[in-house]
This record gives sequence, structure tokens and C-alpha cells, in this order.
Amino acid sequence: MSFTFIHTADWQIGKPFGEFAGDKPGVLRQARLEAIDKIAAVARQRGAAHVLAAGDIFDFETGSSLLVRQLVQRLASHRDITWHLISGNHDPARASSVWDDVRGAAPPANVVLHLDAMATEIARGVVLLPAPLKAKSCVSDPTAWMDHTPSPEGSMRIGLAHGSVTGFGSEGDAAVPIDPTRPRTAGLSFLALGDWHGTKRIGERVWYSGTPEPDSFPDNEPGHVLAVTLDGPTAVPRVETVRTATYTWGKRALNVTAAEDLRSLVDEVTSLGPDAQRHLMHVAITGRAHLAAHLAVGRLLSDLEPSLFHLNADITQFAALHEMSDLALFGTGALRTVAERLSSQAGNDDVRHSRVAAQALLKLAHIASNTAGGAA
Repeated sequence: MSFTFIHTADWQIGKPFGEFAGDKPGVLRQARLEAIDKIAAVARQRGAAHVLAAGDIFDFETGSSLLVRQLVQRLASHRDITWHLISGNHDPARASSVWDDVRGAAPPANVVLHLDAMATEIARGVVLLPAPLKAKSCVSDPTAWMDHTPSPEGSMRIGLAHGSVTGFGSEGDAAVPIDPTRPRTAGLSFLALGDWHGTKRIGERVWYSGTPEPDSFPDNEPGHVLAVTLDGPTAVPRVETVRTATYTWGKRALNVTAAEDLRSLVDEVTSLGPDAQRHLMHVAITGRAHLAAHLAVGRLLSDLEPSLFHLNADITQFAALHEMSDLALFGTGALRTVAERLSSQAGNDDVRHSRVAAQALLKLAHIASNTAGGAA
């Protein structure tokens, strides 16, 4: 007998995305809700009747009852799938928490809340051992109880938990420490974890699914769920990573001395076509360029911005060079006089004073460029 299920985590419904302006936060919040429909589609495609969500279902302890009702209704609409939910460190199941609102929304039978550490048979021969969090942090391993909890002989035992595997991602300072050897000590067929937002294999029986919809510019692999098949209590699990993300968040680092050095970035965005509107990019520009090239880079980045859903360009480490020939940008009037003074001060031996003058000169160059553009 085999058993296939979907492992997911870190939905963080209601995440504010306060770093974005305009209607972008609402769009990204909606994408997190819509990820539920994608997870349901993956479950059907893989023949999985059960979805196991390893905590941080919500991004708040107490908050919007409307969001709670929206989530419950969305889960309820997929009646052919049973959703198994535990609490995480963002939504711990303590008194007067968001989970009271979930209960109040009268979830149907296909939405199962596992808010106590209690073994439950979820299918014939399959026992779920959940480790819901009651606080944002804890000293002891919330999965330890699994070692001493029996189940019928021959059962496939699945642990479901939220926390940091010792020695991974936490450098020993895990707010919720989890022993990666738990499958061995508790006889688990699989340990499904949440907290790390990227897909990560810790061992053949220990995985982080990551968040199904990215929410930052990470170095890990977000935007997936795991389709897991168990062929028996001791068989090695078969794990398939399935992409679910609507939005792609990416980081780029470019060393620039001229606008042409951004050609690879321009080509990449152009190649995306309409899909660029579902991409968020953080671009870190380093290097040094003369004032005219510096301004050209700024214009190029500005031209790229509307093609993407969001562009965050960090130019704090992109220095501006200046020579007397660069001062032609300022014409012959008052701006030129100020620019000459700043240029002189930018060569000062006082590093701090020199840096301030160089930054002021660059800002003045932008003013001169904008003024010339307006006049044209």
C-alpha cells in the first residue's frame, strides 16, 4: 500500500508587505490566498487526498476575521481534499488567538485543525503526529513526544512540525529547535517541516517544503510544495518538488562601469515578455562610473521599472567618478559654479567630507540632467 500527500507550509496569510507602495501589498496578499487553489490542483494531479500544512498558516496571532473566513471558505471549496493544519511561531495556538476565529468560522470536515500534540489516523494505516506551537519560541523540541507515542503495528507515521532543525539555518540558536534524527528515534516514515521558506532536503525523511508563494528576495528555493509518496513504513519516501508560485522574486548583483554593463539585465527582462509583470527584482549595483554613465544607468533602471511588477535598485555602493571634463554636464551657469566647488571638495583628504561632497555632486548632476531634459 502506498500513500501520497502534499507537504506545504508558511502560507502566512495576511502578510502586510509594508515595504511596497500603492496596491502592490494587496496584490501580493491575494496571491497567497490564491496559492491554496494551486496546491489543491497539484494534489489532484498527484492523486493526493490529503494536504499537510506545517505551520505559519497566518502571519498574525490575532487579526482580521475576514481573512480567516476567506481562507476557511477557500479550503472548504476543495471538498475532495482534506487539509491538515498546525500552528507555527507566527500564529501560535494560545488563548484568544487567530485559531479561535478559525473555529468560529465553522470549518467543514475537510479542514482539520491539529492544535494539540495528539496522534491521529488520517487514512488507513497512516498516522499523523502533529507538533503545533503554543508560543513563538520554546526551549524544548516540540517533536520529542513522538518518540513515546505508539501507533498500530505497520503504520506509516508522519510527523508534522514547525521549527529550526538543529545546526541548519539557526546556527544553534533556534527559536524552536527540532532534532533532525527524529525519524529514527520516533520511527517516522517522514517528517514534514515548516519555518524555512525555501524547499530544503535535510535528510531522506526530513524536508522543508518552503512557502508556496515567495515573500522576499531569498537565496533559497521558495514557491513550491512537495508531493510525497510513502510506499511503506520503512521505504525511502519519494519526494517531488512542484512549483506553485505566481510571482518570482529574484536577486541580481552587477558590477557596473558603463550603462552597457546592464545589457544582460535588460535582455533578461525583455525576454520575459508579459510575464515580467509577475517578477520582482532586487538589483545591487556596485562599481564606479563617470557622472554621465552614472546618470545613464539611473535612466536605464528607471525605464526598466514599469516592465516589472517591482524593481528595487540598490545603488548605494555604485560610486560616481568625476573629472573636469565631466563638469560639462552642468553648462556654464550657477550650477557649474556649484559643481566646481563640490568637485574640489570631493577630492578632500577628509574621507567623510569627500564622500558627502561626491554624493552632493551626483545629486546636482541629476538635477542638471532633469532640467536639461525638461528644457528639451
